[in-house]
Amino acid sequence: MLKKGINYGTIQMFSVLYIVVWTISPFMEIDMIYRLLAVAFAGLWAFILILRQKPLLIETNTIFALVFLVAVVGITYIETGKASGIIKQISYFMMVICFIICQYYKKQWDELKMIIPVILVLLIIFNFRTYSALLQDPALARQLVRNDENMYQYLRQGIGGYSLIYPQVCVFPALLQWTISAFKKNKLYFVLGAVCSCSFLLVIFNAGYSIAIFATAIGVFLLFFYRGNSAVKAFLVALIIFIAIMYLILYVEEFRNWILETFKSNAIHKKINDLIASAESGDASGSIAARMTRYLASIRRIFIYPVIGALWKSGGGGHSAVLDTFAKYGLWGGAIYCFMIYFVPNSYKRLYRNNAIMTRVCNATLVSIMIVSILDSFTYAFSGMILLVLPLYYEAILKWTSDDDENTLDSKFNT
Repeated sequence: MLKKGINYGTIQMFSVLYIVVWTISPFMEIDMIYRLLAVAFAGLWAFILILRQKPLLIETNTIFALVFLVAVVGITYIETGKASGIIKQISYFMMVICFIICQYYKKQWDELKMIIPVILVLLIIFNFRTYSALLQDPALARQLVRNDENMYQYLRQGIGGYSLIYPQVCVFPALLQWTISAFKKNKLYFVLGAVCSCSFLLVIFNAGYSIAIFATAIGVFLLFFYRGNSAVKAFLVALIIFIAIMYLILYVEEFRNWILETFKSNAIHKKINDLIASAESGDASGSIAARMTRYLASIRRIFIYPVIGALWKSGGGGHSAVLDTFAKYGLWGGAIYCFMIYFVPNSYKRLYRNNAIMTRVCNATLVSIMIVSILDSFTYAFSGMILLVLPLYYEAILKWTSDDDENTLDSKFNT
């Protein structure tokens, strides 16, 4: 205990809060000082852990994560030849830190429960600022995701791109269920969840981020309509829906025209035209060609160096978190990485496999995270949400609901 009202747990909570805020805040992704502060708060959290936990207990999962981090640092140093190059791997560093923190709080998430309302308020502010900016300039959505100093003025105003959107995509099914569950238990949380959900949907539909829209739609569909227990089957359902949508766009003119009209002012309109052009020519073109080139570059590296990875020789295509990790660090690195990013939904599903509500939420969020991590590369952005915020949603859902209450929209709003 430091002084009355302040203890080690409170300091650790604020350290975790800063790390999560850093991962989602547009203005914090620019300057190095914010990254260094995130590392400093991670170090502070670890130091206090040593003081609080005597003897210090290190789990097997944590050891594997630390071995992975040491390998990443070592390989990066060999590749760049200088210590400063290691900062480029801040995404992996923060992923491991968030995973270790997640391991520590497995049985005491109540210490962090006050993080949720703070994060939701910040997301609402950032989402509405971004939505307002997109209404004035729809083209801004594509410009924000580029590493362009001209965009810094927007980021400093809290107007975000992928690093704001994809963390929310990953946990949206859990946020939606959390909001529904809060209706009878906590009206303030229900309002915060509802406003945050609406603001998020406004942003992604106006920005036209196709992967975000698809992953969000799939997550919501699985949450409310998929009743199976298997995550593999849930992913196959997502794949079937994707193929069906592609078929409708390519071969059903009425559906294609409706989609084009709906998204005529953003990037989805261009991507659909690229898809049609690719189908007609028999070869990928436009933005689709760029993505396919990057994905195939990673896949080629995986086949050339399947076990140990390309290491310092060369990386992947730089457009898929999962494929790039397997390409660079091989089967061992890719397996540890996937274990970390899918850990929370997998572990909760295993622990509460007889709880129908948790099974649905876990399957929906797991598939959402898989889509984002396979099709995009913003590891540092979603690590805080999927490892530190997602468990807090799950814990609240478990507390507010019971398995005999199916927790559907009807059961919540018809009371």
